[in-house]
Amino acid sequence: MKTSLRLTAFLGIALSFVLTSCAVTENLSVDKQNGGDSSVNLKVENFFQDVLADFNEFSTTKDSSTVLDNAVKELETSLQKGKGTKDVKFTKKDANAYEGTFTFTSLSSLFADLGADKDQTILVQSGNTLTFRLDMENYEQLTKIIAFLKDKNFEPFGPTYNQGISESDYLDMISFMLGEEGPDAIKNSQITLNLKTPGTITSFTGGKKLDDTSFQFSFPLIDFLLLQNPLSFSVSWK
Repeated sequence: MKTSLRLTAFLGIALSFVLTSCAVTENLSVDKQNGGDSSVNLKVENFFQDVLADFNEFSTTKDSSTVLDNAVKELETSLQKGKGTKDVKFTKKDANAYEGTFTFTSLSSLFADLGADKDQTILVQSGNTLTFRLDMENYEQLTKIIAFLKDKNFEPFGPTYNQGISESDYLDMISFMLGEEGPDAIKNSQITLNLKTPGTITSFTGGKKLDDTSFQFSFPLIDFLLLQNPLSFSVSWK
């Protein structure tokens, strides 16, 4: 019998980071053995699609694919080749949107198929507790899962290059590099994770409980881009 664990989770986080502001909704259904299935809805705002198109102009490979297309294709291929994932299918809905589905045998196998180290510390499930923590100590683990974060075109926007910079100075840089729309687009971008637990929530930190089995964790995109403080939450249920 399958219990339900639905969340905007690891994959959603990763995609959000890669695409530098997009709407990502991921629903994970996890059974008692931690296997389950996933559905992903991904939509990128027009401004950031234009930014991605600019990145494509500097690519050494000239084709009709956008950076978004290539990022999703890379993700799809990784999952298709994975030992613990199957029934992988991603469909392009329009120029800015994708939908995807797949099943997995366990959360640990899913992370491994995405390229995570066996001992990754970003998202960890232990019994009935799910813990997320991202800081500069384990940021490198995220870049192994999402290679685009180490791309020479993205790195200047990320936390590795911007340690110690103030938010105002960072937004001034964004305005110079991406145009006047850039700062407001980033300031208005929020990453939200919604978790539906299979049992009553007994304790939590770093987010808010919406009801007995619903938990939400949100943070501004700028907090990831600068990563001056850890991003973290923990939620336990019975």
